[in-house]
Amino acid sequence: MFRIRSITAIPISVPLTKPVKMAGATVTSADNVLVRVEDDTGAVGWGESASAPMMNGETQAGMAAAIRHMAERLHSAEVTDVAALPYLIGPTIHFNPGAKAAVEIALLDLVGQRTGQPLYDLLGGRQRQRAAALVFIAGGTLEEEVAEARRLVDEGIIALKVKIGIQGVETDLARCAAIRAAVGAGIRISADANMGYGREAALAFCARAAETGIDFLEQPVAEEDLATMAECARACGVPIAADEGLQSIDLIRRHHEMGAAAGGSLKTIKLGGMLAVIEAGRLMQRLGMHVNLAGKTAETGIASAAIAHLAVVLPELAWDTSMTAPYLAADVVTEPPKVREGYITPPEGPGLGIRVDGAQLARFMV
Repeated sequence: MFRIRSITAIPISVPLTKPVKMAGATVTSADNVLVRVEDDTGAVGWGESASAPMMNGETQAGMAAAIRHMAERLHSAEVTDVAALPYLIGPTIHFNPGAKAAVEIALLDLVGQRTGQPLYDLLGGRQRQRAAALVFIAGGTLEEEVAEARRLVDEGIIALKVKIGIQGVETDLARCAAIRAAVGAGIRISADANMGYGREAALAFCARAAETGIDFLEQPVAEEDLATMAECARACGVPIAADEGLQSIDLIRRHHEMGAAAGGSLKTIKLGGMLAVIEAGRLMQRLGMHVNLAGKTAETGIASAAIAHLAVVLPELAWDTSMTAPYLAADVVTEPPKVREGYITPPEGPGLGIRVDGAQLARFMV
């Protein structure tokens, strides 16, 4: 199909419109690494991964170094078909799922351009025309959060995620209940603790979670504590989702076998790329588990375009899609994917369907 001429890692830092507060971190900028891949004809594909040291262990500098290491081993390598990409990329470095995901996205973008196919066709075809957007409520006073929830619903948003695990169980329960009361029935509301609770606090929240009106609770305790996750699942009146805990296909199976989660969040930076996310999504459908597809807080229009394509391809998406480019104050893409009337649709055109703005890229390069 084509040979790889060059792979370039480009660290960037793009400010958010406002901080996103979650247990363990407050995110104020997207400190990510873009990947530019050029083939033997001069065509260019783009990829991206966000730094996520508390999720997959990768920092921005570490990802850039890993991508440079991979670039040396992939120079002049031939890309023959989509299915072969994991076997081409995988042996170049151990672990480093975010770095691998960025390279894979860029190569998929190139394959799509060379074949004239949008990624959703290249990856198996659409299962739906659009996907509901899941939007964060994270930070501010209770009154500000309630006002934000009402504003989002007025704009057409039908799925909200309340970030909890910071202010204590009683406050978190009150926040969830107040947001449910403000938006009424028919809006999906989840609560995400980002591992912010210990066992006792998690069980205390679970005991009253159903009273608040939330639809599911995400990652109440540490990712490795599957025993407490299973205990929460038994005690909770709403389903339990895993996020940080779903780092591999084997861990998805283990959560299911232990009754530790009824579903969970899939991210390219955890699993190593778009193809692994599709494999995981198919497994979760077979196991009867619900899927949330998510970008890391926050990603530019490159990674968000990849999420938008995945959102229409995955076989099951009952827990909606978090696409995070809308949280940025600016973007490196001329027309980043947007949430319109509560839904996400992928860009049209071959590959990712995006165009990188060189001036904006230069502005945000680290």
